[in-house]
Amino acid sequence: MDRAADLLVGYKKKNPFSDSQARDYSDGRIISEFYPTSHFWTLFNEQHEILIGTRGSGKTFLLKMLRYSMLSHIDDPEAIRITREKKFIALYIPMRMEFVASLSLNSLLEEKRMEVFQSAFNFLLTESLLTEVLEILNEIKDNYKRLITDVRLARDLYKIWFSSTDDSISDIFSLITKLKSLYYNYDIKSDAKNEIPMVFKRAICSPLFLANDIICRALNIEEPPTWLICIDEAEFSHEIMLKCFNSVFRSDSKKIALKIATLPFHYFTYETLVPGVFAAQNNDFKIKLIDLRADDPDFISLTNGICSQRLRECEAIEREVGRLEDFVGMVGKDDQVDYFRAQFGEEAARPENIKKGIIASFPEVRKESAASYKMQRKTIYDKYAPIYFLRCMYHLTREGNYKPGWYAGGAMIRKVSQGNPRAYIQIMNDLFERARIRKLEPNQQHEVIMEYAANFCDATRGLMSFGPTIHDNLTILCENLHQRTHDGALVTTGSSFELKYGRDDEMSFAESEKWLQLAIAYSRLIVCEDVIKNGLRKDTKYALANAYAVRYWIPMRSGRPVPIKTFNSKIMPYKISMKKFKEGNVIQYSLFCEEDIDDD
Repeated sequence: MDRAADLLVGYKKKNPFSDSQARDYSDGRIISEFYPTSHFWTLFNEQHEILIGTRGSGKTFLLKMLRYSMLSHIDDPEAIRITREKKFIALYIPMRMEFVASLSLNSLLEEKRMEVFQSAFNFLLTESLLTEVLEILNEIKDNYKRLITDVRLARDLYKIWFSSTDDSISDIFSLITKLKSLYYNYDIKSDAKNEIPMVFKRAICSPLFLANDIICRALNIEEPPTWLICIDEAEFSHEIMLKCFNSVFRSDSKKIALKIATLPFHYFTYETLVPGVFAAQNNDFKIKLIDLRADDPDFISLTNGICSQRLRECEAIEREVGRLEDFVGMVGKDDQVDYFRAQFGEEAARPENIKKGIIASFPEVRKESAASYKMQRKTIYDKYAPIYFLRCMYHLTREGNYKPGWYAGGAMIRKVSQGNPRAYIQIMNDLFERARIRKLEPNQQHEVIMEYAANFCDATRGLMSFGPTIHDNLTILCENLHQRTHDGALVTTGSSFELKYGRDDEMSFAESEKWLQLAIAYSRLIVCEDVIKNGLRKDTKYALANAYAVRYWIPMRSGRPVPIKTFNSKIMPYKISMKKFKEGNVIQYSLFCEEDIDDD
């Protein structure tokens, strides 16, 4: 097996995968690792949109790359067209913790709270605006013309924003410095209101409305562009901030489109600043989900690109690594049966022998009827082989702490990453560190991924507010799903489940909803798009994150969800009991509702 990772044994220099937080990346790094997913180009539109994605899904990366100053540095036909036409110009505004936290002061009246937010937002808006203006200015080849335009535009903007003149404002850069000084010296507890220009204390984006015509004229932009206001980390927003955004949704757009990135279930109100008036989904704004599937072509290309780009920084690997599979290697075609064959041999991996093994593992009553199944490839092999493989591999681990090469290969790394770029980079960081020590054989990859999964599950306890509750409930759930998979006869199972509440247990559902929402936002549980957009219901179907499936040796497959009983918003542990059939025994789990035992 040809693995680029094997060239790293003994390598002492920096691990190129050590950084996984896009917030800390330089613009240059973001540009170098940019891959335009199908989500990206669709964001260039005039519609207000709320972009929902789990932690680490790439929201910051997407919003930062929308800017003119970023697009102008990539060699892509669509990017070239957008920057040439200038029909859309994006401004990036992070919800910085310093002013979000300041709004939490209990002493602030609602009116003051709104003024503080609007002022801070507009300062960040104008700073971003001027950064993009500078980028466009720098494209003017005539040095004298560029200098004159820079000076005149800076002074014109200062005059309309501050209603005065200032000889110290000599160019756009000095104006940015002035605005930064006001922003960072702004004391919300003082009454020194005169320092803040009135336009900054008005509705969000007011300075842009005032400056739009002046900027277009100075930069020779014939038709006013649509300004994409990219608001990042809106999950930190207070209610008053969301009301400000919603008011923009309901108002005349004035060639402005908000693109607000947030976590699932964190955009908690659609009320505007006008009491009783609400913004409506699909009318005033749209919701767009940006999480990718592990097998999404976009995620495959993205992971290959990150792997290739970052390994160029590594002196030990002199050849081009175009794909993730070039780094970790492949067993056969990288299918599950290939890893099963590598562990148990060619004979055991023959389809007819796998089918025999599956039937031998069935409950006695199913063994008798299996011979009469039609289309046995589909009803036996395709349906049960993934569970059978997993059971066989897990059985090996019970023999002297043996570590098979099961959780390994590019497809498995992407699965455990759950389509999440940050999780992928973190796994690659761990694999790189192991590759320094020894060759990255499948059993070594397996051990690294198992350790990553264990750390992922343990870190759940530290999640804000409901971390311990999520950790304890998912641990109980996983332990019982593990038993269902491995103890006794082979039955249909996987990582999908449905919570069952009492008939009149609205309070239990309301309490469960809180920890379930956080578990979804932080990629511990997976739900369908409709649930993300419209909220949880009692009959919502859930799936465990694949990292949990790895730690507890649960099949990474959906299918019919297992019904799980709850009591007082908690998943309850249950002991297993034996149920006798005519021949032999099959284990019945009292955790699961009776409707699931028959394994249809």
